[in-house]
Amino acid sequence: MTLGDFKTDRGGHTVRGTGLLLLAFLFWGSSAPLAKYLMVARFDIVIIAQTRVSLSFILLCLFFFFFNRKVFKIDKKDLWHFVILGVAGLAVTNYTYYFTVKESTVATAILIQYTAPLWVVLAAVYVTKEESLNLMITVALVTALFGCYCAVSGGRASVIQLHGWTWLTGPVSAFTFAFQIIATKHLLKKYSLWTVILYMFGFASLFWLFINPPWVIASKMYTLNDWIIFWIFAVVSILIPQSAFAAGLKWLKASTAGIIGTMEPVVAITVAYFLLGESLHPIQIAGGILVVVAVTMLQIHPLIQDKRI
Repeated sequence: MTLGDFKTDRGGHTVRGTGLLLLAFLFWGSSAPLAKYLMVARFDIVIIAQTRVSLSFILLCLFFFFFNRKVFKIDKKDLWHFVILGVAGLAVTNYTYYFTVKESTVATAILIQYTAPLWVVLAAVYVTKEESLNLMITVALVTALFGCYCAVSGGRASVIQLHGWTWLTGPVSAFTFAFQIIATKHLLKKYSLWTVILYMFGFASLFWLFINPPWVIASKMYTLNDWIIFWIFAVVSILIPQSAFAAGLKWLKASTAGIIGTMEPVVAITVAYFLLGESLHPIQIAGGILVVVAVTMLQIHPLIQDKRI
């Protein structure tokens, strides 16, 4: 392979990975306002967090049981990696994020959770030492975080409304989301996309069965329409986006994926503007543009990421 071929291949992988991540954040960003509505109007946080992952797990199990049972095979020594990823990386992230959404505001929850790219970069550089700090990542990270803040807050610090337990759940959602990115990336080096997704969903579902067992769910007497809502929300809020996210993560560095993740808040405020009639101020538009600029920077010169500052 020539250097020119390497550049083309590297760039192609970057574009492919970015496209998959953008698809994931399109679904995640669009489902955030819907989750807020469901929790305020009808359902508690636990059942929303539980059904979205458990129903998705059931769908995956049924599909791969009949079409590809190889995805169920893992080394026993890696079992605890999947347990921690499913419980801490997915179940805890979901619950703490939705708790912050319900008890505070969507803007507050998103702003805090999307400090995760900073923790991903620091962990990748100084903890796992799998990446080196470089000019592209540094500039893109700062641009993306500032753009995310402007897009969600409109430049108003008062938009961050933490009180009570949200002082804990907000930061925890950011740290566990960062862990999810790093741990998923690590497991994808050894296992297929679907094996990682399946076991992550599976152990998250098992965790929720202890927290909210079937007989407690049955006592709530959810209607057929309720379960239809649960199934649809599961597919659009986690099955599709989590699969796209993991697929894109195979082609990208963890730090790059984290930075691209700041597109989700931009999607969320855009959806809220068009579907819910929420206001969209010039500084929010400018913030969205900054996030797009940061993501674009990571596409134009992917090889720059390999140069140390």
